[in-house]
Amino acid sequence: MRIRRAGVAVALVAVLAVFGAGCSTTERADEPPPTSQPPVIVPGTPGGPNQTVSAVPSQASSVDPEDVTFLADMMVHHTQALRMAGNAKTSAQNAKVKSLAERIRVGQRPEIEAMRQMLTARGQTPPDLTHVDHMDHSNMPGMATQDELTTLEKARGKAFDQLFLSLMIKHHEGAVTMSGTVIDKGSDPQVSELAQEVGATQTKEIATMRQLQKAL
Repeated sequence: MRIRRAGVAVALVAVLAVFGAGCSTTERADEPPPTSQPPVIVPGTPGGPNQTVSAVPSQASSVDPEDVTFLADMMVHHTQALRMAGNAKTSAQNAKVKSLAERIRVGQRPEIEAMRQMLTARGQTPPDLTHVDHMDHSNMPGMATQDELTTLEKARGKAFDQLFLSLMIKHHEGAVTMSGTVIDKGSDPQVSELAQEVGATQTKEIATMRQLQKAL
């Protein structure tokens, strides 16, 4: 199956992971049974259309380690971003910083679920995200250290806004690097398509954050 772009653009804050059964059809003897993996709606670039991601690999017999590593690592990478963005609701002072943090939070949750389903469909075990804070992140570009996260969680007002933008720009740059690597070295077209969306979205958000830094 292939990734299909949704025809109607909607606001990122309205993006939700969509689960449910597809339309029922009558199976023919010469057709394979329908997949049990439902599609997942993930956000496109800011202001752009969403897309429906099928978790089913185009060639189930061929699983590229580069693609698997990207999906697993990006799930962890996104999870840290959610933790950082979650602090903005009560600690940020600038309304635009709060809005950006919420867009990141709402946008990356369904991407995590899409990656989880893609790994499962490829016979892989998704990472246990409940232990992300205790994992070694030295192999992932842009990840904040525990000391940086602790400092961010204690910061308030303008100090929070400045540190959040600094850490999140670095974090996004890391995600763009990871996305570029799998696009170059991976072989699964569905993983590559998702990586392109992650890279494009986060590149635009980096530009937004740099503008916000100048305005603080």
